[in-house]
Amino acid sequence: MSDPLLEAAESLLPGDGIEGLYLHVPFCRKRCSYCAFHSQALPQDDQLLDDYALALSNRVRRLSKAGLLGDLRTIYLGGGTPSFLGARRLSGLIYMISLRVNLHDDTEFTLELNPDSFDRALLKDLWALGVNRYSVGVQSFDDAVLKRLGRIHDANKALDAIDMLRERDANFSVDLICGIPGQSMASWEESLQRVIDLGVPHVSVYPLSMEEGTPFAHAVESGTMPLPDDDLAADMMLLAHDMLQDAGLHHYEVASYARPGFESRHNLSYWKGAQYLGLGSSAASMLRKANLEALLDSGILAVEGDGAALDGIGAHDSLRLVCQQDATSIARSLGDVPMLVDLEHLDLRSSVIEQIMLRMRLFEALDPAWLPVLDAAVPKLLETLETLRREGLLDERFVPTGRGWLLGNRIYGSIWDLA
Repeated sequence: MSDPLLEAAESLLPGDGIEGLYLHVPFCRKRCSYCAFHSQALPQDDQLLDDYALALSNRVRRLSKAGLLGDLRTIYLGGGTPSFLGARRLSGLIYMISLRVNLHDDTEFTLELNPDSFDRALLKDLWALGVNRYSVGVQSFDDAVLKRLGRIHDANKALDAIDMLRERDANFSVDLICGIPGQSMASWEESLQRVIDLGVPHVSVYPLSMEEGTPFAHAVESGTMPLPDDDLAADMMLLAHDMLQDAGLHHYEVASYARPGFESRHNLSYWKGAQYLGLGSSAASMLRKANLEALLDSGILAVEGDGAALDGIGAHDSLRLVCQQDATSIARSLGDVPMLVDLEHLDLRSSVIEQIMLRMRLFEALDPAWLPVLDAAVPKLLETLETLRREGLLDERFVPTGRGWLLGNRIYGSIWDLA
């Protein structure tokens, strides 16, 4: 006899379809000093950019023909710098997506851009083709800080890009980085005040991460640059929380703030466990077993090495997929880094645990009606949440507190340990 509470727990999990499509564009005019993303700097007239845009278009066409892109709710072009492809290449790629993907009226279509490769002509083309959200890599409005970061735009160029988007009444986001060596609290506060004064509808703030192999990491190792001050970065993140919240941008995700209705639905889907497909060099995907099998059955991609057999795969393993049938020149343009797929085929208990852990990145209260359902699916889950609340890491709604936000790994680890 089935348990109604366990059936209800299943209803809390995301649907079976692939909801998000991520396209990675690994090219920039110049790599920033802190960047560890998979990207390379090229001249804008390099033939590789043409080949790569064609390769992505071809991959979208074939996957659509195989019926794998029929229920998308969000599309995201990230990088690298997608705007660096230029109007001609981007228009061709986005036109292919519009032809081949069954877009809903409310599909969120985001493109990342840098101010140095963005102008009104490009915006006009993107707008006409259906790109309805823009993520602007500003990082700071302080020219000295931008120079330290290795950015090739200045504050005025960033302001110009924002003005163009505001003229269109566009949905857009601005990224800012704090904790940069040499960055003062006054400089950080000024950048925050700029986005507030400009009425930016969505802001993502990140503390500088010192990644191995970057120019920043080499500078620290050689003693020419100090290590970032973690305490100062934490204070800067807290200042961002206070200023942005007071200005009407609610803190809805650990790194993001938005005016009501301007939350990033693509990023939210990651933290709500929706399935997404990543295309392009070094792109990642998160698929359940049934959709991965459908992807492999299409013949477009295969598991690297030991064929396409999925027997014996663990509960949350990663696979590397390689192209099967692309023309050699097109396959080469996608780079030599195979696509990484996180394969999820968790049991109900583990799926619920993962859902709750991911939701701890969100400032979203757990519905009280869920509590008996969660308790039935995962005994000790409520006890663990209550312990975290007593430690001051969660509030009475089981939403991370300011302290819990800064000590997120303690929350995530305690919940995941139940699995």
